[in-house]
Amino acid sequence: MPRVPYVFPAAGSDPIADAIRARRGARGLTSLDGMLLNAPPIADGWNRLLGAVRTGSSLEGDVRELMILRVAARNRAAFEWIQHEIVGRQAGLTTEQLTRIGDLRKPATPLTSGTGALSPLQAAALALADSMTAQVHVSDATFAAFGEALKAEGADEAVVRQKTVEAVATTATYNMVSRFLVALDIDDKANMPVPVPGFSEDDAAPVADPARGLVQVLGDGGCVLATRVTFHSMRAPWVVLINSLMTNLTMWDPVLSKLATAGYNVLSYDQRGHGASAVPAQPCTVATLADDVAELMAALEIPRAHAVIGVSQGGATALAFAVRHPELAERIVACDTQPASPAANAAAWDERIALAKEKGMAALADVTVPRWFAAGSAITEDVRASTHEMVARTKVAGFEAGARALQSYDLLAQGLVEKLAATRSLLVAGELDGKLPEVLASLHKDVAAKAAERASFASIPAAGHLPMLDNPDAWWAVVGPWLQTA
Repeated sequence: MPRVPYVFPAAGSDPIADAIRARRGARGLTSLDGMLLNAPPIADGWNRLLGAVRTGSSLEGDVRELMILRVAARNRAAFEWIQHEIVGRQAGLTTEQLTRIGDLRKPATPLTSGTGALSPLQAAALALADSMTAQVHVSDATFAAFGEALKAEGADEAVVRQKTVEAVATTATYNMVSRFLVALDIDDKANMPVPVPGFSEDDAAPVADPARGLVQVLGDGGCVLATRVTFHSMRAPWVVLINSLMTNLTMWDPVLSKLATAGYNVLSYDQRGHGASAVPAQPCTVATLADDVAELMAALEIPRAHAVIGVSQGGATALAFAVRHPELAERIVACDTQPASPAANAAAWDERIALAKEKGMAALADVTVPRWFAAGSAITEDVRASTHEMVARTKVAGFEAGARALQSYDLLAQGLVEKLAATRSLLVAGELDGKLPEVLASLHKDVAAKAAERASFASIPAAGHLPMLDNPDAWWAVVGPWLQTA
């Protein structure tokens, strides 16, 4: 419900309210106006600004509304979307284009043919609005593309400058509007999914999760990645967490508070095809997954991580990150993973992919979760059940993309041992996780032979494949102190 009561002065009793009525026309005062009128000077300034943006701008109506709608989708502002979908349609936006604009699982890159096709100018405006809203900082290339699209439609330099300022002002203004709407729960729509045409509630839900603070950043090749930042302070060191195959960023919840209490800023995210992240359009490799980490760090302006921590597929990603981006992390923690794909694993992955396609991810969860948490694990039944649900809710295509990446990689051949010897590395395995403790102990031995003071290995008692889930206290007892070692 609204955080503050609405105020609706009678016509003729309040000059500011009457000025807003004059701009609104037959529509009259809205619930947004009723909220603003609690603070008359703000309402007056707001009315003047919005009037200038909506009716004083030279931007084409379809371009203006497209940018406003993208902001609404990004900020989960259902009220804003509902109001401007009507205006957008009047300006010529089609249902297919509206679906394209509201689909945050697809990148804001030019799409000039096929369903939901956008003109070059529309596509450039979408990219500009998306970058401003999701990342704040906008690249020179994005501005240049918008200017070139305007020139292609006959705009001279003066018009390009004017419309660029108008486009930025429009996006900035409606970011303000959406934040005001959502914070004060205007019209009881703060928790309502944005009603993008053609979307079910399940489609819309991953766009944002206020309870978890999800934001989304474009990954390599335009694959949208869902991220979560747990912020401590501007000076706090950063830790990056990388989830396993068939899970999502919530798998770190049992240890997230421990990291936050220890004074770290934490970046966690859903790997490609998992959780709220998009399924990659192109084949997925361990190298691509490692590059995603670097791109997310760049997008969030994290110059160097104190530690990059991954488990299972995320552990392979962390090791690949050490190979490909050694300058971006002081420490690497790889849990329950392997430095290279055993040849025998290829057939096993094929079998699991076939099972998921034939019987669904729930069937795969039925055989996977008992393997992850073997007899003797300290896992609680609640965590076992939530993990089963995570696996069952993973997209089949996302699982297959990740599994294919794990079928054939060899980081040893790419100098992994030398890279780990040049940084600080901690290799961790649940003691119940089959051969993996032995595999990681062997890798540790090779790294320690080159730099004993930089390499560590630990086996977590009463833990299987995801030790931060089935024995988080024991996992933290190892990882926490190691993160603070000199």
